[in-house]
Amino acid sequence: MEIIALLKNLALMLADCVRAHVFKIATTFTNALLVHGDQIKAALKRRIWTYPFVTRTLIFVLLCSCGYSILAFLITPSRTQFLRYFGDQYVAIVVLASFLAIGVLAERKKYM
Repeated sequence: MEIIALLKNLALMLADCVRAHVFKIATTFTNALLVHGDQIKAALKRRIWTYPFVTRTLIFVLLCSCGYSILAFLITPSRTQFLRYFGDQYVAIVVLASFLAIGVLAERKKYM
C-alpha cells in the first residue's frame, strides 16, 4: 500500500510541474513536430517547381520564416488543451510518451 501511495504522490508532484509549464511544454511539443516539416516542404516544392528561381526562393523564405511560426502559433493552443484534458494522474505520462513518440519518429526518419 505504501508503494501505491508513493507512486500517486510522485504522479501528483509531476502533474504539478507539468501544469505549471503546460504552455511551454505544448510549444516545445509543437515545434518538435514541426521539425518533421519535410512533407510540407516537399508538397510546396512540387507545386512551385515551375516558378522562376526568385519566386521559389521568396516562397521558401516565407515558408520558413513565417509559415512555421504561424503554424506553431495556431497549433500550440490546441496542444495546451490536449494536455489539460488529462487528469493529474496521467498528464506526466502523456507528456513523456508524446516526446518518446517524437523521438522514435525522428529516429525512423534518420533525423538523429
